[in-house]
Amino acid sequence: MKKVALFFPSPFPFHRPWKGVPLSLLAISRALDKEKYKVNIFSQFLNDDLEKDIINQTKDSLCLGITAMTGFQIYDGLRIAKLAKAANPDLPIIWGGWHPSILPGQTLENKYVDFVIKGQGDWAFPELVSCLELKEDPGKIAGIGYKKGAKICFTQERSFEDINTLPSLPYYLVDVEKCLTETEYGQRTLSYISSYGCPFHCGFCVEQVVNKGGWTGLSAGRVVDEWEYLADKYKIDSIAVYDSNFFVDNKRIHDICIGLIKRKVNLKWGNANGRVSQLVNYEPEIWEAMERSGCKMILTGAESGSQTALDLINKQMKVEEITKFTRFCKKYHIKVLYSFLVGLPWSKKYEENRRMVNDEYKRTLSLIDRLLKINKKNRFTYYLFLPYPGAPLFEQAVKLGLKVPLSLAGWSSYLVSPEDGLNMVLKQKWISSKQAREVAMLTQYVFGLMDPTYYPVLRSRVKGKTRKVLFAIAYKIGIILVRIRWKFKYFGVPIDYWFFTLVYKHGGLI
Repeated sequence: MKKVALFFPSPFPFHRPWKGVPLSLLAISRALDKEKYKVNIFSQFLNDDLEKDIINQTKDSLCLGITAMTGFQIYDGLRIAKLAKAANPDLPIIWGGWHPSILPGQTLENKYVDFVIKGQGDWAFPELVSCLELKEDPGKIAGIGYKKGAKICFTQERSFEDINTLPSLPYYLVDVEKCLTETEYGQRTLSYISSYGCPFHCGFCVEQVVNKGGWTGLSAGRVVDEWEYLADKYKIDSIAVYDSNFFVDNKRIHDICIGLIKRKVNLKWGNANGRVSQLVNYEPEIWEAMERSGCKMILTGAESGSQTALDLINKQMKVEEITKFTRFCKKYHIKVLYSFLVGLPWSKKYEENRRMVNDEYKRTLSLIDRLLKINKKNRFTYYLFLPYPGAPLFEQAVKLGLKVPLSLAGWSSYLVSPEDGLNMVLKQKWISSKQAREVAMLTQYVFGLMDPTYYPVLRSRVKGKTRKVLFAIAYKIGIILVRIRWKFKYFGVPIDYWFFTLVYKHGGLI
């Protein structure tokens, strides 16, 4: 039986451990003939000796597949690709995922990349694996890029494909116990994806590049079948939904919820991403069905408290709809995880741009204040706007002085993690260092500690009785400090935040 090796790079630097289901790798494996190919999936959290396992297994594999989003996954992916090539110089290395789909040509220029899959790889990857086995011309496979001597070649674009034609995700390819996480809505939470794409065109998003602005979702009946199977097979109590936009089709959502209720599938579900402008128009019976079926958390891109900013990014949403949505969620006992951004590229004039960014900042904090008055149990994340190539606002940001990498390796440090908020090097020159630090401080420290429902999740990560006691004390002190800071909107002299980031970064209490 021929072997295929797949690697899921760490999304974060190694002092920030991550675990979960490598959904992208399961997706490209599900159409592979399991009688013909043995698939080995590797990751930092799945393997005790990752480097040794990779070297041993790739010596006689048909290929090594690597998935990567922009950021640290590129660094980790290149690190492993280099090791694999050193052990087996003739090993074909295939890159896929968001970043290679956005910049396929630049990705292929790297010597540790032989093939690139653009967009959906569910069918393209199995076809390429078969092509490599049979030593056939890859030019016949739609949706890929490859090297032909010194020349970089691309095949015809692949059409957006209905995922209902695909088998279910092969969770059996990984040790599911190592992939389970604890969340606010479950002790044994399993990651899941039911759809691809998003039909909307936000100015900061590259969905239209990767998935051509299309959307395809599994039928409601199939989602219910799979959740019921996963609950029974792996004894999970919750599902984390990782769709780009889970709530596109309101009838599908209603049918999923009713199906779960009728079959008495006892699962909580959350993390489901949805647009406020759609959800506020859901009928009451859909909201009721969502609550009864176990919906506990919705993730939404609220983006800004400034209507002008929402219009600039083409969000097709009103600020007042965010408040209305929050009231709906409180009524139906659903927690909201809001995602906000700040620092849009407004104008070529720096002073005008700084003024507009400052206005964004103030209006967003004012909106969050109003939302907290509705429900203090919701959580907020705040990010600096950093555009991806292909996004509508990217060129405007470049004109304002945004410096972008010119090689695959350079993109590994393009995104700045919140933990580096005290010492970040700004790529967005129209944002002040003070604003950048405060955004990082708000997301990781202030909003994190102000969320009362997140304490049990954090405490569960603390090992040892002594550490748990110290954590409880530190947490109580931190709560007092962040509430004072939030009340007076004072985020200067961040000594407490500095201490918090040290603990976070070096893996102490949390």
